[in-house]
Amino acid sequence: MTGFKSIFFSMFCFALCTYGQQDSSFMQSAGARALKKLGQNAFKQNDPASAVYYLEGAVKKNAQDAEAKYLLAYAYMQVRDYQKSQHMFLNAYQSNPKKVPEALYFHAQMQKSNGLYDSAGFNFKKFRKEYKGKNKALKKQAAKELNYCDSVKKIVTIRNKVIVQHLDTTVNKVNVEAAPIAFDDNTLVFSSYRTNTKEYIEEGNGAESKVRKLFQAKRKSNQWKFAGELEGPFNAEGYHTSNACLSADKKRLYFTRCKESFKGEMICAIYVSEKNGDRWSEPIKLPKEINTPKYTATMPALASDPVKGNEILFFVSNRKGKGKLDIWYTVYNLKKGTYKPPRNAGIKINTSQNELSPFFDNETRTLYFSSDGMGGLGGYDIYKSKGNGTKWELPENLGTPYNSGADDIYFTISPNRKEGFFVSNRKGGYALKNSTCCDDIYTFKKTDYIKITLEGRVHELTDPFEFVNDALIEIYIKDKESGEKYLVKTLRSGKDGKFRTDLEAGNDYYLLTKKDDFLGSSAEVSTKSLTNSKILHEDLKLVKKPKSAVRIPNINYQTDKWELLKESQNVLDTTVLKLMQENPELIVEIQSHTDSKGSESYNIKLSQRRSESVVKYLVSKGIDPRRLRAKGYGESLPLVPNDYPDGTDNPSGRAKNRRTDFKIIGVIDAELINESEIN
Repeated sequence: MTGFKSIFFSMFCFALCTYGQQDSSFMQSAGARALKKLGQNAFKQNDPASAVYYLEGAVKKNAQDAEAKYLLAYAYMQVRDYQKSQHMFLNAYQSNPKKVPEALYFHAQMQKSNGLYDSAGFNFKKFRKEYKGKNKALKKQAAKELNYCDSVKKIVTIRNKVIVQHLDTTVNKVNVEAAPIAFDDNTLVFSSYRTNTKEYIEEGNGAESKVRKLFQAKRKSNQWKFAGELEGPFNAEGYHTSNACLSADKKRLYFTRCKESFKGEMICAIYVSEKNGDRWSEPIKLPKEINTPKYTATMPALASDPVKGNEILFFVSNRKGKGKLDIWYTVYNLKKGTYKPPRNAGIKINTSQNELSPFFDNETRTLYFSSDGMGGLGGYDIYKSKGNGTKWELPENLGTPYNSGADDIYFTISPNRKEGFFVSNRKGGYALKNSTCCDDIYTFKKTDYIKITLEGRVHELTDPFEFVNDALIEIYIKDKESGEKYLVKTLRSGKDGKFRTDLEAGNDYYLLTKKDDFLGSSAEVSTKSLTNSKILHEDLKLVKKPKSAVRIPNINYQTDKWELLKESQNVLDTTVLKLMQENPELIVEIQSHTDSKGSESYNIKLSQRRSESVVKYLVSKGIDPRRLRAKGYGESLPLVPNDYPDGTDNPSGRAKNRRTDFKIIGVIDAELINESEIN
């Protein structure tokens, strides 16, 4: 499915425009040209279903009009009748390929939605070769689609071990359902226009009373059953209400309200309501930096900043970005009650087409979203990407059965971690006009889900029975290929140094332990090989910060040289580098010393250069230069005499004096430590 207006009317679930009530006598008497004009006007009024009605009449009366066929095919595409759209685009192209050359491109798109990937690839290639029109962007996209058709063969092999269930008619009706999200294991919130019959929703004539609202379903005997409107001041007369999401502490509820502007455009804005006791406050519209009057802001999704504890609000907007609809984010400062200016999530997430329905999984630092600009099986596919802010890994297609040739959107994971929901207009839903017209809610259950718990104690390095209470434990997911680490959660050790938390299967974890007056330490835990639920045990060790300089063993240089030898680099990797990675707040002075051979000024210069070579190496390994100081002390601070009392040379003493030490001299500003793409 393509087209900005189509997305709003079917994806956002606001106005499923209809036909069927028009005057049949007029249709019989009107000419093909008049009906075609009415169809074009229906497009201008954001009413593709009425466009279908009039254009079917126009084509019936003039079967030679390639443009009318093209418009009809496009209208079929907007109401998501993929079969009719595919055939009508081909019909239009064959009638007059020079007049409607773009019809071949969209014919291929519809073939893709119908699962005909080889044929779609052939026609994308044909379009790219033949097209001489002005729409360069379409030709460029055809080249991408050609590559995407090749990647489909790999995507269809991604078969997740899940059971997918279509929710019954107490939840899904014949019109569109959207935005399902589990507030707890037994409460599902979603938006819908509720109707018990296959009636049509018409624009105008009191249509404002027929709006999307927030509803809920309850789990009863392991089945989801409709349970009425969501209680609270959320649904408002004359507004379409959708896309609810709840903060981690369940005290803040974000959602969208949408209304058609005087230009006929659907404009959405994000609101928030706070819970005081058992009651929700009157919703407040987020500030204009987010709800820009000229543009839509919708589909809010929340993440937690595990460093500062703030809320990261993802949302979808058509403001100027990378494509038509992009995913953006802002940071809400819980203490100050302020939102930072929104930032685009970047080119790895946003394409030149459309991205929708973000959902952020805090347990794995993974963003789930839907896109029609990354290829896939057809229409919108669901993707995932680990990261934060604008730093993301390359998105992965979720594969089947989450994705199909239809539009697959609104993926969410339930609090129990083994279940979730998504929305699709795939065949098998409760159809209104055609088998793929309308979005229904599906639930999934992972058949291979396992529960993994990590427990242990924090104790001093030299004494396993001297436990460290109230130590901060940071848990990261680590990508061993890229080296990237994503902070997932923080916790503190309790009485007798004990800690306990849940982990997810299939990840490599990096654990960083800290406490004032101690040097931080790290450990690694992997859950990738686990196939059964298990409790893992890992003790974490801390050592008190040294107040004096500490020698770095086996840091050697060639005579009168300052370049680091390979074996010295290896030593630094396992000592100072590891220390500074585990303690990002420390400022360290690298101290180099010489024996007394040579002049005092020469030894100062040599030792300074040796210290600088260590600093340079550590910076090359990613340590912030603001955390390092290089200082050469020459021969001024010997550990032992360079000569024996009788004046003869002391070779072993000189060897001990030729050394490199490190000393903790301070801590860096906490704001500098926490610098990241999310700010």
